[in-house]
Amino acid sequence: MKHNWLKNLFLVILLVLAVVLGKLLGTVTAKLPLLAWLGMSADFGLKPVTVDLAVVNFTFGLMVNINVAQALLLAVAILAFSAIRLRA
Repeated sequence: MKHNWLKNLFLVILLVLAVVLGKLLGTVTAKLPLLAWLGMSADFGLKPVTVDLAVVNFTFGLMVNINVAQALLLAVAILAFSAIRLRA
């Protein structure tokens, strides 16, 4: 129970690395004919919505752009984390 925060931190670091390396890999391979599919991406989420209450303005929105390489590396990171966690 003491090291639970450490495991959570390790998972977050793995996921962030997977997203960053996946974006880099997708960008680099998008120009190569055989690996261009790794750079294919999709946008989904909520477009920004603004609520104006005359005194306060609120803007809500969330957009996610993910490519194939990021999705694959996220899956690998989650599988690696669960395999490491099962050993310990």
